[in-house]
Amino acid sequence: MNVTVGATAATSFTVNSATSITATAPAGSAVVDIRVTTAGGTSATSAADQFSYLAAPVITSISPTTGPAGGGTSVTIAGSGFGGTTGAGAVRFGAVNAASYTVNSASSITAVSPPGTGTVDIVVTNNSQASSVTAGDRFTYQSATTQTALASSQNPSQFGQSVTFTATVTASGGTPAGTVTFADSGATIGSATLSGGVATLAVSTLAIGSHTITASYGGSTTFASSNSPSLAQTVNVPIDSVRLRALQLNVTKMVAQTSGQAISGAIDDAIADSFNDGGAFMTPGNGRIRFNFSADPRDGDGAEPATSTPGFASSAFGSDGRRDASSFGGARRSGPRVDDAFAAIAQQMPKKAPPKWQEEKQWLLWADVRSASLDRWGTTNANGVAQASQASLYGQQVNALMGLTYKATPTLAIGVVGGWETFSYTEQDINGKLKGDGWTTGTYLGWKILPTLRYDAAVTYSGIGYNGIAGTAQGNFTGERWMFATGLTGTYKTAGFLIEPSARVYALREHQNSYVDSLGTQQGTHDFMSGRASGGVKAAYPVPWLDSGIVLTPFAGLYGDYYFNKEDSGAILAAGGLPLASTPLLQGWSARATGGLAARFPGGAGVAIGGEFGGLGSNTQIWTLSAKANVPF
Repeated sequence: MNVTVGATAATSFTVNSATSITATAPAGSAVVDIRVTTAGGTSATSAADQFSYLAAPVITSISPTTGPAGGGTSVTIAGSGFGGTTGAGAVRFGAVNAASYTVNSASSITAVSPPGTGTVDIVVTNNSQASSVTAGDRFTYQSATTQTALASSQNPSQFGQSVTFTATVTASGGTPAGTVTFADSGATIGSATLSGGVATLAVSTLAIGSHTITASYGGSTTFASSNSPSLAQTVNVPIDSVRLRALQLNVTKMVAQTSGQAISGAIDDAIADSFNDGGAFMTPGNGRIRFNFSADPRDGDGAEPATSTPGFASSAFGSDGRRDASSFGGARRSGPRVDDAFAAIAQQMPKKAPPKWQEEKQWLLWADVRSASLDRWGTTNANGVAQASQASLYGQQVNALMGLTYKATPTLAIGVVGGWETFSYTEQDINGKLKGDGWTTGTYLGWKILPTLRYDAAVTYSGIGYNGIAGTAQGNFTGERWMFATGLTGTYKTAGFLIEPSARVYALREHQNSYVDSLGTQQGTHDFMSGRASGGVKAAYPVPWLDSGIVLTPFAGLYGDYYFNKEDSGAILAAGGLPLASTPLLQGWSARATGGLAARFPGGAGVAIGGEFGGLGSNTQIWTLSAKANVPF
């Protein structure tokens, strides 16, 4: 027995009875006859045995071909074989059933797209036959439009401070997922994964200055990419770095000014000590008493002293009008070298035997130590509140100097100087402290224009090391300082007093190198000029101490000072920063009072101590204590 469907044998068949067979049709098309062949022959064809093959649905086009990933797009499907299409899965978008569909005719279906991603084929199934996949049935899901917003946790921020950037990505029809990339002026600084539509990135390495931050969402199969608007992030210098800079600008000028006063004053004294053409043994100097060891009397012509007689003339001078050196326990002095300053005390001095002749001494070795104490009042804090009850800036500084002077001619002296300084200042308003030390070397000359008028000049170079701390910021930097000092000094004697008017000026220039502080802030260079012009007068009065041969000389003086400053402060950054304004500590007019006591010993040695109070009339007070000793040879 055989069963054929058209010209093709049935895939299978079962004889149910003599009057019934069940057969499975093979693949085919159109209308064909089903025939049964037995031993008795083959059945004749008739309309009753015809079997019609139904064609598979065919999709020729769809419109529209795209839609949002969230679904809901109404798509018209054109083709054939759609008649009788029914069931939930008869129309699919990829593997997902259409949200709904309507069979318009055998050649048209309207379907609503479900949510999806990417490009999918629309498939229509009818009579257990699915439409073939073709280019005409492809539907593309568009990613949902997104918006990306960007925020900063701290703006402006300080250098080294952690800043968290937050990107929030939103879209209609869902919550975007994926990755957000963060950039600074186009350069990537990090990325983060969205969680609930939010991505965060913490950064603590942004340089000081202005930054343009953006966040870019890369998109996904469901959501379109998007970029945030630019965020202007400002990174400021740490407040403690700013305070450290203010400490540097304020205090280093104070250090330089104090050193300038100490060095120029010590050199002034040394030059005065070097001249010996009948000058007094002790005269008031700039901040102390100067010892003139070359004024030590000597027996220059072998003349014998006159016999002592009561009264001023016999006790203080010989019969030839020369001063009797024995009245001071020293060698006899000849010629016109007469110190009228001692006339008032000569009657009280015992007459002693004249010593032998002493060689004039051309070399002078000297040492000078000065300790200055600063106390600046009347400042204001960062909030503008007056700090009248305490000193905002205070500290101490010591300058120790030693030099050697050579008297080349009776009117010309030259010398060299070297020294060391150390200092420590505290500025309370900014919780700052500046310490350091340095060395100094230089040369000087003095020219005695007239017996009562002297000109001198000096130039020195100093190398200084600074260590500053302000809050959490710490920095080390170096300075190179040049100083020039000059002046005119007069010396006059009247009524037993030694009077010294003077006009002097010193000017210095210092360059400080750039450095990086402990907070990573690049601090710029600092250059400034400073100095002082002064004029005034001092007076001294020598007094013998019993009959020991020691002469004590108290002195006092008053000066008017004008301080001047000019600076070129480099930016707190090597580039892109703004210079910090500073407050000059000593600027403009003020006054200064000096005083002290000197002692001269019979053997030629001498010491002096003095004190000075400066800044009268200003809000900066400076106490200076000094000690000096020198030895001629």
